[in-house]
Amino acid sequence: MSKDTITYPILKARGSVVQATEDIIVREIALTIFFNKEEIATVSCSPSQIEELSIGFLLNKGFIRKQEDLFSLKYEPDDNLIRIEGQTREALSLKPQTSSLKISLEEAYKYAEYLSTHSALFQATGGVHSGGIARSGDVLYSSYDIGRHNVFDKLFGQAFRSGLDLSDHVIFFSGRISSEILLKAAKMNMPVIIARSAPTDLALKRANELGITVIGFARQNRLNIYTHPQRIIIQDSNPERQPILPEC
Repeated sequence: MSKDTITYPILKARGSVVQATEDIIVREIALTIFFNKEEIATVSCSPSQIEELSIGFLLNKGFIRKQEDLFSLKYEPDDNLIRIEGQTREALSLKPQTSSLKISLEEAYKYAEYLSTHSALFQATGGVHSGGIARSGDVLYSSYDIGRHNVFDKLFGQAFRSGLDLSDHVIFFSGRISSEILLKAAKMNMPVIIARSAPTDLALKRANELGITVIGFARQNRLNIYTHPQRIIIQDSNPERQPILPEC
């Protein structure tokens, strides 16, 4: 058993047969975030990458924007709280993404496959989302959490700590793309988001406005490209079968 799971006694029914056994259950904690001695929020999350989650949360909420804004950070696991000191700044307005990044279909398929082959906790519990940040086929950061928003915050926190410019990177994850998730990707300056599930109509509206390429239903060797398809390299040996991509 890891810090992320517990075993729990259950009754398992298969048809008319019922037996006593144990199940592996994903853990959930309530993390309280303090910023400059003020309680900002209590977040339900998995007990992993707590510092990165908290930093990403502050970034997405506009409390901090640059590495020099972060003065100190102290996690108190016994009480499930984290204390952060820093400098607040005015939140930036979102601008359309102008990245010239291009990725191949094969690269997109690889990220979808990564979620399938690196999701041991999901396979064991069925209770977490997962995601990653990648470039040129290499996965640089990964995270998992009971909350899909938390996955993005953890990834944002990791990239922030390393000073990574995300304007030529891809973010991929296991959930659906809502408008809130799309805006998180926009705040991270991500030009491409790949998901195993569906986008919403409002998410696609925001993606078109903000210049973000949205890919959904990415599983094995299939996917749907919804917005800004110019970033996806589509190769075909028969030029007559080359698709005509819409202008965005």
